[in-house]
Amino acid sequence: MTSREIVGSLQDRGWRAAVVPVGRLSDLRAEIDSRRAQVTPAVMKVVERNLDFTPPAAVRTPRSLIVVAVPHDCARVTVVADGEELAVPIPTAYCHHDDMQAAVAAALTANLAPAGLSVAPMRLPKKLLAVCAGMARYGRNNIAYVDGYGSFVELAVCVSDLAPGVDSWTGPRELPRCSTCQACRRACPTGAIGEDRFLLHGERCLTLLNESPRPFPRWIDPAWHNCLVGCLVCQRVCPEDHDGRDEIAETAAFDERETALLAAGVDHGLLEREPRLPDKLGDLGLLGYDDEFLGVTLARNLRALLGAR
Repeated sequence: MTSREIVGSLQDRGWRAAVVPVGRLSDLRAEIDSRRAQVTPAVMKVVERNLDFTPPAAVRTPRSLIVVAVPHDCARVTVVADGEELAVPIPTAYCHHDDMQAAVAAALTANLAPAGLSVAPMRLPKKLLAVCAGMARYGRNNIAYVDGYGSFVELAVCVSDLAPGVDSWTGPRELPRCSTCQACRRACPTGAIGEDRFLLHGERCLTLLNESPRPFPRWIDPAWHNCLVGCLVCQRVCPEDHDGRDEIAETAAFDERETALLAAGVDHGLLEREPRLPDKLGDLGLLGYDDEFLGVTLARNLRALLGAR
């Protein structure tokens, strides 16, 4: 089994993949460190909380990093308040996140295990790895754009004892059109995409702010909220995403009572007493999140959306 065969097998599924030597972990860490001076401590804390550069023990002799991009459309929920329906999108990578990560690991295992090779997921900077491995390019909005799929993809990273083959490492690269296009910068409501640098001002990014359970800063205009979690403003105006911006993968409808329950904050204890809610949240792939995300973060975001009608 070669790295080229693995990439080809995943491409047969309609996915994209790249394989680089495991030694590139030090390059990834150096890229993160090089940005440290431009990032606020609070944002850096969020970034580092989701990273672990130590290969898991399940792969005894790690030799390669495999980054995979799976096309994944947005979802949409319909909620009802005061008799009025409101359609609310959920961007790529929130719905069925754990399921899709598991699917990538399972597909790699199915290919590698018969050859006596192992694989395990790793918590690495996925966008950065996809770009540096030559599989994607950064947009000015700091989102990774995969050729043929735009930014509507789920990224997954695994480590393996598979021989890496030819090193495809390119380092960070940006989309050529970003040097002249200002669409996302002009559209960003919070000013997170600045003129002063390419790196996003993460402390002003609406996605980062509404992924957190903390109250919104006072300077946030309620009218800026546009998703149940995350933000789609920069992707909706990006010409690289022209073909996929209106695609919807899953939908769910919550009646007025269910909307009120979600806005008040649900936990898994309440969901046991409200069987229709977990069914609908499960269909969207949101049940894997903890009570803080469901009962605090999503509830606060939904209240903000309803209040801004």
